[in-house]
Amino acid sequence: MKRKIALIAHGGAGGINYARRRLRGLKEAVEAGYDILCRGGSSLDAVEKTAVILEDKPVFNAGTGSYLNLTGEVEMDASIMTSELKFGAVGVIRDVKNPITIARMIMEKTDHLLLCGENAIKFARYMGLPYYDPKTKEKELIWQRKRRKRESRYFGNVWAFDNYSGTIGAVAIDTQGSISVATSSGGINLRLPGRVGDTPIIGAGTYADPNGGVSTTGHGEEIMRQLLAYRAVTLMSRLRAPEAGRRTLAHATRSGCRCGMIGIDKNINMLCLNNTKAMSWCYIKNGKMATFLDD
Repeated sequence: MKRKIALIAHGGAGGINYARRRLRGLKEAVEAGYDILCRGGSSLDAVEKTAVILEDKPVFNAGTGSYLNLTGEVEMDASIMTSELKFGAVGVIRDVKNPITIARMIMEKTDHLLLCGENAIKFARYMGLPYYDPKTKEKELIWQRKRRKRESRYFGNVWAFDNYSGTIGAVAIDTQGSISVATSSGGINLRLPGRVGDTPIIGAGTYADPNGGVSTTGHGEEIMRQLLAYRAVTLMSRLRAPEAGRRTLAHATRSGCRCGMIGIDKNINMLCLNNTKAMSWCYIKNGKMATFLDD
């Protein structure tokens, strides 16, 4: 019997700069995650591996290369979830390399779902993860330029966010039919310190259940209001993933939510949609790859 496996990843919705760099990073990450699935590995291992590689690519707004907040600090969010309703997340964490790995540790090593701020950092150190500065010169220059233009104002206009966004995410289904989702973000440029986006909020940026899994990207406050990931996965109980995604995106658009989303349902149907200028993505389904730059 032919194994039915799939993995899809996104590199954020909004304006896409450095498209070729993004494509190379997405291909590398998806191929690594898919290789785990091909060897009979779990969807959980696959999405974590995919997310870690994307977090390590400075072109994306997650992990190394995250956007800076209003005061010039990097504060990151991440979450991971399985179709067995296991979930772990971290919010406004600093000075670590891979927030997605910490989210998984929270899921597997504690009785909690979400840790934030200073105590999330203490947890990471307790788990043996060393200090790491994810700030890059490239993102620092962007912050300086945007800060001069906005003076002391923080980001607040949902309709102007396209060039500020990012987030990475991955969804996979393995040979056992288990679905997992991972999402990681450096947040919106020039946001207030301490701001938590949709990424670590269950049902908003990440959700999975036996019907499917979804990772979202875009303006986090609006995604949280609409619980987009949960909405899309719930629709998968009676609709194929593409139609569930279309209906969810239509609702988001009516609600003024600028976003994108990827997902897989239990029957290996996939969704990949956005209402922003663009969204970078890549997937492999049963050995065949497709990307956002394909003709």
